[in-house]
Amino acid sequence: MDPVTDSVEVETSTLSVTGTVIGTAAFLGLTAVAGGALVSVALAVLLVVLAWGWAGTLGLPTPRGTAGVLLLGGLAILASVSLPAGSVALAWLPGALAIAMMSALLHQLLRRDGRPRVAESVSSVLFALSLFTCSAFFVPLARTREGLLLVVAALTAAALSAVVATAMRRLEPRWGAWQVPVALLVGGAGGAAVGVLSGQLWTACLVAGVLAAGVSHATRTMFSVLPTMAHRRPRAVVALSSVLVVGVVPYAVALTVAPAALPV
Repeated sequence: MDPVTDSVEVETSTLSVTGTVIGTAAFLGLTAVAGGALVSVALAVLLVVLAWGWAGTLGLPTPRGTAGVLLLGGLAILASVSLPAGSVALAWLPGALAIAMMSALLHQLLRRDGRPRVAESVSSVLFALSLFTCSAFFVPLARTREGLLLVVAALTAAALSAVVATAMRRLEPRWGAWQVPVALLVGGAGGAAVGVLSGQLWTACLVAGVLAAGVSHATRTMFSVLPTMAHRRPRAVVALSSVLVVGVVPYAVALTVAPAALPV
């Protein structure tokens, strides 16, 4: 194989993922600012794309069945946090996740191909459902001003972590070991900047930025070894996953240090 061609392909893949991460983070951030209801619509679009490309990214058998399970399960999870649920914003989320997981297991029982790689298929689908669950936490937080700040801080940090990783790969190889600490530093700075510009919760936004940058970077690194990353659809799936997974971060920060951000 030609080393020059391989290097160009890797660089193109990295730039493609980074550009998609930035676009996805901006898309979710703008819809969150525009209105809480629009976040659900934006997430529904992203979940459809993720369900469409998940099986191909991981090379799973029965791609159509996998896509159907993920589509129905993801939309059920999203609906559970979007519909009114009394005084508890996440009251229906555990039930929706349980139904989605049972659907994943039922899909394996109904397979007629001899069920090769059944453990891999189940674990991969459950992983996707966990990503969908993480993203669902964006919805209740976007309903409060303080929660919206944490959401924007986390999305900003996720985008910055991708930019940092791409920029450092273009430097000398000896700088590669510094990707994680620099991503955490820049992500925290970006989150804190969101809080400072808004005039409130800058420390909570700082924490959310550091955690979101780390989680997003780890997700992209985990997927980067897949051979399917040479193709466009898997790169889009990886980029979306690294943004959706940070949804639980601002909610966890709100629970610990910023209770005012939680919906009533």
